[in-house]
Amino acid sequence: MNIVKTLCASVLVVAATLATSTPSMAEDINLKYHAYTGKGPSNLAVRWWMDEVEKRTEGKVDFTRIFGGALGKLSGQPENIKVGAFDLGEFSPVYNPGLFPLANVTSLPFMSDDPLAHAQAGHELFKTEAVEAEFTAMNQKYLFPGLWTSIQMLSHEPIRTIEDLKAAKIRAHGGAAEILKQLDITVYGIPWGELPAAAERRVVTAAIIGSPADAYAFGFGEIFSYWDDEDWFFFPMPITINLDTWNAIPEDVRAVIEDLNDEMVVKARSLLEVAEAESHAKLSELTEVVKLDEAERAKMLEVRNTAWQSWVDAREKDGLPGQVVLDDFLKLLEKHGG
Repeated sequence: MNIVKTLCASVLVVAATLATSTPSMAEDINLKYHAYTGKGPSNLAVRWWMDEVEKRTEGKVDFTRIFGGALGKLSGQPENIKVGAFDLGEFSPVYNPGLFPLANVTSLPFMSDDPLAHAQAGHELFKTEAVEAEFTAMNQKYLFPGLWTSIQMLSHEPIRTIEDLKAAKIRAHGGAAEILKQLDITVYGIPWGELPAAAERRVVTAAIIGSPADAYAFGFGEIFSYWDDEDWFFFPMPITINLDTWNAIPEDVRAVIEDLNDEMVVKARSLLEVAEAESHAKLSELTEVVKLDEAERAKMLEVRNTAWQSWVDAREKDGLPGQVVLDDFLKLLEKHGG
């Protein structure tokens, strides 16, 4: 009788072991995605990615998709992902420089004129030890570049010179703010959601923002009359997932997602390029394109390296490897032809 009981117990143990060690037997995985805004250019890539994850995992993974910022603003995305208010979403180091000081190197001014090369370099940089540690500290796993858009200037009055810039009240962030500060130009850090009203009331008379896709989608072509369609910097918008959630996903499913993540660098950019082409034509109908004079632009570029060095000095002051990370990113840009 004891032998029978022992055999039965052994069978149960083996069966339980097999059931828990076979990833393909896992229950369906539901992941909650939150967008800080409604459906638009900023989440174009991640919407395509979620569809593809569901398809490639043959329904093992499905997403609850929440749009419109119901669970928080852009600046709150990292903390909300960290604590599991939702599983994944996009955010920007530009809006959270204190949490991601090294990742923010990707937003320095006038680093490249090739958005794809810039995104490819950023994708590799975010997986290096020093920068990945910032994501880990926020209980997040970096997935892929989402929106990686051009940042350009729109204004109420034509801006052709440095003096015109000084006369304007400019909303700027990231690399644009860095270089304007080097020129002793005051910048206004107005959050995205408050910007349309501020621009209409002329609290600011110029804005350096995502353009042309976001600028057109959010109605800035109807607010501003002039548009400088040169890229000041590229706005990084990585997609991350709660690290505990990621670690709980079976290995075979994670492998499928990782393969897709690498594909998304090019795919995300190609999706946005289509939106940008359409928006460029429409924004051109609403605004007059006015650029900085070449001599004035040259003055701005003269202080670009100073802006980069200021960023390095600030990181080094905090005990972070600012110079190493900047050098690494520049090498990655060169590698990708940017």
